[in-house]
Amino acid sequence: MIKISKRAETYLNILINKKNQKTNLRISIQHPGTEYAECKISYDYNTIHPKDIEIKYSNFSIYLNREIVPYFKNSKIDLFKNNLEKQLMLIAPNAKESSIDHTNKNRKLFLKIQSFIESNINTQLSVHGGKITLLNITKSGYIIIKFSGGCNGCSMVDFTLKDGIEKQILKNFPILKGVKDITNHTRGNHSFF
Repeated sequence: MIKISKRAETYLNILINKKNQKTNLRISIQHPGTEYAECKISYDYNTIHPKDIEIKYSNFSIYLNREIVPYFKNSKIDLFKNNLEKQLMLIAPNAKESSIDHTNKNRKLFLKIQSFIESNINTQLSVHGGKITLLNITKSGYIIIKFSGGCNGCSMVDFTLKDGIEKQILKNFPILKGVKDITNHTRGNHSFF
């Protein structure tokens, strides 16, 4: 699933051996299946979760949540050198691979949800200078949204998402399973609360 070049594996062994305690690696992804997808390799100090899978290498293991495995199909970790610097690179060609169902039926659903958001949800959020944008619908039945304006960084955004937006959308579109927010929330003067 995730191939590691020999030079990257050697370099990772050196880095891990410098740690004082039992250390492995964790691979994660933020906003998988969207143009905003970001992959990350980090140290993992034995924080294994029930949904984790383990990939064993010679002197260490890599852990990742089994739900993100499809995004790492055909992935590779390699080490690149330029001048005096070394850089590990995680190449995940499927990280941004959308799980959107592009059928005509799904396109119609997308447009209906988008219209509902504009006429029902964004009119409410605009009172606080905010809005949401519908980005896609996953094959597993979740809609992906992004907050902007006064909603970005607002301290009430989780409440607004779960108790407001998601409830309204699921009530009107029971075919869906939920709403996922991919906003990189940054608190600032623009934030309503």
